Amino acid sequence: MTNRFTNNTPNIIKAIALLVASSSPMLAMASDPYSRVTDQEDGTVSLEMCQRTFKPTDGNGPRIHLVSAIHIADQSFYQAMQTLLDGYDTVLFEGVKPAGFDAIDPNTSDLDKAQATRDRLDLLIGIADQFFASTGRLPENFDDLIKNADPQIATMVKSIQVDAWGQPLKTSTVRTSTIVEVDDNVTKEEITKNTIAFTSMGADHKPGGKGVNADIVRTSESYLPTDKRKPAPQGIQGQLAKAMNVSFQLDEMDSSKSNWVNADIDIKELNERLSAQGGDDTMILEMIQGETWQTKMIGMVLNFVSGSPQLSSIMKIVMMDVLAAAETSDIMNQIGPAGDVILHGRNDIVIEYLNEQLENNPNQDDIGIFYGAAHMSGLEETILSMGYEFESNDWAQAMVVDTNKMGIPAAQVQMMRGMLKNTMEQSFEALMESQED
Repeated sequence: MTNRFTNNTPNIIKAIALLVASSSPMLAMASDPYSRVTDQEDGTVSLEMCQRTFKPTDGNGPRIHLVSAIHIADQSFYQAMQTLLDGYDTVLFEGVKPAGFDAIDPNTSDLDKAQATRDRLDLLIGIADQFFASTGRLPENFDDLIKNADPQIATMVKSIQVDAWGQPLKTSTVRTSTIVEVDDNVTKEEITKNTIAFTSMGADHKPGGKGVNADIVRTSESYLPTDKRKPAPQGIQGQLAKAMNVSFQLDEMDSSKSNWVNADIDIKELNERLSAQGGDDTMILEMIQGETWQTKMIGMVLNFVSGSPQLSSIMKIVMMDVLAAAETSDIMNQIGPAGDVILHGRNDIVIEYLNEQLENNPNQDDIGIFYGAAHMSGLEETILSMGYEFESNDWAQAMVVDTNKMGIPAAQVQMMRGMLKNTMEQSFEALMESQED
């Protein structure tokens, strides 16, 4: 350990605390926590996440398992969670969905069906853009998209090949080219336009038409073979995972299996609810996705951290302590309307999905709810009011650090953690103030 590092420890810890605070899950107060940090005598520090099981008081019905998720953790945690959750009859999982993904109510008006179809076509165009970014070409049709896309994207596409009236969507591609002269008597074909379009025939299922009967068409940008692929910006959670040498949940877990159900809000509805509450409907999501200047600045710092095993380990311990401390803090009260929408509003949606499962599939043995620890206290309260009672707790290690391998004296590690605890509240307050500006 160099003197320079030691002398700058207070500033480093404060900076890391703010970085972690700005990207940690926002946890609600709970009498029985769903996350905890344990310090072993051998010098290892671990973050553990709870799996809490409830059983029906009358013995009739499935057990419900509240399984705490965390979006960045050691790979072994996700492997264990995959095995656990795959063993349940149904898994209701967290993940804000793109607009156009949810099933469309067949009883809604034709006007609403037209808008829902537009959302679905916009989603398909976005998927086509991603397909080009990963493969260097546009898909030929649905079969090509399903066969060659990421498995989870392919599963999504399988469920959105029809419009709101239940009619198959049509795909069409346009390629135009011109013959250009390379040298004397040497020519080649040069593609000048390359697009894919998705089309619905509207309410009357016929070409043309007006109003709700009009065709609804969405066409992609023109992608040429010479175009450079532009990968999406890495979100702050992915950047943190890299800096701490851990894994990102979306990269490790397969939620495309038939027993997994996305029980979350879609992005369009989330934005509408945030706007209705007077909250900022873009800032939070853009930060998570890596699109704000603040996130880009944080990314520069995280890149620096990822190059130092010592800083990386410190940040990992900081993350553990932040999660454990935040669960007993009042951060959700500080967030205001956005917190109500992000936490309580989405909890209501999970319970709707749960009630559907209990009503339509009463013979199941086990239903898992795989959501962030932020949501678990409220979900537990509701489940207990539904005629369920506590059965058991199990804990799984999400992140582990061996402080003996950090190259920092144990006393200094403890000093750093103590400084973190003293500055954590100020870090959260600074985060809240930055979000209000």
